[in-house]
Amino acid sequence: MKYLLCLIILGLLACSSSPTKPSPPAKDETRREHKPINYGAGDVVTKSLLDASGNLWFATTEEGVFKYDGASFTNYNESNGLCDNEVWTIIQDQEGTLWFGTGQGLCSYDGAQFTHLPIPKDTVQTAWLASVYPTVNPNGVLSLLQDRQGDFWIGSNGAGAYHYDGETFTPYLKEACARMPDSLHHNVINSILEDAAGNIWFSSFSHGGVSRYDGTSFTHYDPADGLGDDMIAGSYRDRSDQLWFGTRGGGMSRFDGTGFVTIQEAEGRCHNNMATLYEDETGKLWMASYARSGVCWYDGHSFTPLEVANSEKLVDIKCITADAQGNIWFGGRYGILWRYDGETLEDFTQRKYN
Repeated sequence: MKYLLCLIILGLLACSSSPTKPSPPAKDETRREHKPINYGAGDVVTKSLLDASGNLWFATTEEGVFKYDGASFTNYNESNGLCDNEVWTIIQDQEGTLWFGTGQGLCSYDGAQFTHLPIPKDTVQTAWLASVYPTVNPNGVLSLLQDRQGDFWIGSNGAGAYHYDGETFTPYLKEACARMPDSLHHNVINSILEDAAGNIWFSSFSHGGVSRYDGTSFTHYDPADGLGDDMIAGSYRDRSDQLWFGTRGGGMSRFDGTGFVTIQEAEGRCHNNMATLYEDETGKLWMASYARSGVCWYDGHSFTPLEVANSEKLVDIKCITADAQGNIWFGGRYGILWRYDGETLEDFTQRKYN
């Protein structure tokens, strides 16, 4: 049963942001009418990014990506050049190019055209892997980081991680996890961080815990080091350079420089299976669970569930981020996308095609 938990990869995601101020949203009457979309459980808003120009980008598992400029949405998918409609992560590199991690590898966008960059093809084929594809897809990209040197680190959906220097892919960590039912290792790397010292941190959802790379060697951490679980759903580096790791069922774990301090929600209202983490401009650490339990924030002392009108609709949230005006956005399963301005929640789920 332990291994079957790997099949909830669809529930994993995290977000990022950067400062600039877009135009305020247009009023509802300016939006075009469209036929409502009947979203299914496989339609997920997975990650988001506030780019250097103030646009918000939202990745989805079935609709490609959406750009929101503060007034309207633009959809990019396979029909207009995107490499694949299944998108798991987004970053903007040091040159301003956008990179998308997709079910078919990497896809870059320079503002004019998309370019496909496959990761090294994993040729392992087993009956188990075929039965769980594409939930586990070694040729897909779940996480992506450009380090301070300009090199890329890529987290795959079943083949460990890769370092890409612009010319060569170097594999790492494929076997740094538990064996799956086919007796092989298929390490799923959900998130990648760089700390203040330049170390690269990899989070595994295949019972591999956390791995830190110092440029020479890896150090592996598991529950014996204080992690709440060895299945890591997401990670986050806050503004004070602390590293946070959200676990499958053991709460969130903070790295204190030598080991991990795990924080759990005693009352259970916020749950301890953390799908995503995000720190807002006030210092609140927002979190959401993949167990359909809504969203909460942590102020350094206690957990507080978000309780406003319609907050009960924030279920299966996979992504939390903020726009340049400080509004918090929540995306998740069934294509949902909501914006919270500090007082009210506004539903943008159907407005993505305005």
